[in-house]
Amino acid sequence: MAELHGALFEQHFLRLIGSKTGQIEPGARRLMAQLVTATINQHSCLDLTGVDPGLKQQLRAEASVGGPEDEKPFILSHDKLYLNRFYHYESDVAALISARNVALGIPDANLLATKLEQHFGDAEHNRQKLAAFLAITRKLAVITGGPGTGKTSTVVKILDILLEESPDLTIKLVAPTGKAAMRLSDSISEWAATREKKFQVQTLHRLLGMRKDGRTWRHGPQNQLKVDLLIVDEASMIDLTMMHRLLGALPDHTRLILLGDPNQLPSVDTGNVLADLCAGETGFSDTFGELASNFVGEVQIVKSPHHLTDAVCELDKSYRFDPDSGIAALSKAVQSGQSAPSLQDNSVVFSAGSGGPLVHQMLGHWKDYIDLLEGENFDPALLLSTFEQTRILCSRRGGDAGVEQINLGIETALAAQGIKSPDSEFYAGRPVLISRNDYNLGLFNGDIGICTPIENSDQFVVSFPGATEPLLASRLPKHESCFAMTVHKAQGSEFDHVTLALSEEASDDAASLLTRELLYTAITRAKKSITIHCSAQVWERAVSQSSRRVSGMTQFLGIVNDSEPAIVQSELF
Repeated sequence: MAELHGALFEQHFLRLIGSKTGQIEPGARRLMAQLVTATINQHSCLDLTGVDPGLKQQLRAEASVGGPEDEKPFILSHDKLYLNRFYHYESDVAALISARNVALGIPDANLLATKLEQHFGDAEHNRQKLAAFLAITRKLAVITGGPGTGKTSTVVKILDILLEESPDLTIKLVAPTGKAAMRLSDSISEWAATREKKFQVQTLHRLLGMRKDGRTWRHGPQNQLKVDLLIVDEASMIDLTMMHRLLGALPDHTRLILLGDPNQLPSVDTGNVLADLCAGETGFSDTFGELASNFVGEVQIVKSPHHLTDAVCELDKSYRFDPDSGIAALSKAVQSGQSAPSLQDNSVVFSAGSGGPLVHQMLGHWKDYIDLLEGENFDPALLLSTFEQTRILCSRRGGDAGVEQINLGIETALAAQGIKSPDSEFYAGRPVLISRNDYNLGLFNGDIGICTPIENSDQFVVSFPGATEPLLASRLPKHESCFAMTVHKAQGSEFDHVTLALSEEASDDAASLLTRELLYTAITRAKKSITIHCSAQVWERAVSQSSRRVSGMTQFLGIVNDSEPAIVQSELF
């Protein structure tokens, strides 16, 4: 069905282009149609490497195709075919973020050395200390690493050092979703309580002032944000359009720190921005290396510098998992495309269960929560904390082992136990996932609340973390139950126990969702254990596929690899 709608859109779009620019040659038309399909699938461009030279020449001759300086519907640049809008988004993002990659200087080297040692100790080769040094001495810092590597704790220490030097610094902390913002807020709450400043974590939408029409924004190039330091968590979830909007709203003087894990699933919408920013050779320039060695010891020097050299630092030591733990070993194996690592503990369990039996197996993971509901203990805080200990994650919403099927199965079982009335949408303990932003109510896509009854009434309220008052269930925007949720929706969250259900369906749509990035993201949501329900064949297929998207960002950033030439400095700026 999705393919049919895509094909109809391609036909309509190309017919519209042809009506304005003249008949399109068949070969060029095929490439244009492939580009439209690629953008529907969240790629920013079509890679023409390997396409017949004669066909590319035919494409260049089309009236609707131009170069970077042309205002044409299609832009051809360095063997990549773009829609005009995405070409400018990608080239602008590369230029804007590269322009921030500059040194700020060190007012007092001795004082900085003392502060770094106070916060990170005196051991050399401490990656957190290196990341802090980078963020303090440069306008741009991209700090990456898997769960438990200390990204947030490093940022808190960076803030301590900067605020000691500049107490009046205007600081804003943001995340792409309400759930991720809440988690960052929880992570820094203890530290924030010790400061006189108030630190409120916002969503990117709220920071930029998305208006009620959902299309226009308060802040942009003509009305930039008033901020000295912006810290963005879960940057892997930011799509190309939103990154373009964010960078355009930042004043020149603003420091920017991006935090994230480039190995997670890419954003829901177009692009693979964080992974592209981190695609260059690991290491630093001679100049930065010589300076950093005085504070953090010797650092690795790159052989092929690019526009983001000295901006990216990866934290590679996990403080949550032992390197030999099952979860750590499995996540690393999946990341590198290996399907069957040796596991040293029982934190990972594989099961071949599916369908009806799968739902009954999963009910066991909710025992503590169901016990509270059967005991009619409807304290919202206790229910929420218990509910957040476990989650069922699925590769897709519909079909076999999908979110809808599993949620329906669990609620049917709860009705059989007398916890849920069969004819009632709401019931005590129903976990509610918001799926549409409502700025009037302060609810955002991804927020999770718990439903409880109003005493002596047949109505229900839903309590959300951080909210001062519960909301009447009848006032909620679009929502659904969430014993099970997609892996995409779970980004920015962590649970003690995760159950991962992978679809057994063989359709192209279902199979395309099964990638190593999806597996890695799901595995790294688990803090203590994960149970994986799928066949060996499905697991092998997922490990062998990548959801990496086609883009030209690395070319604009001057990152050279075997298949893509770098764009020279004059073309970037």
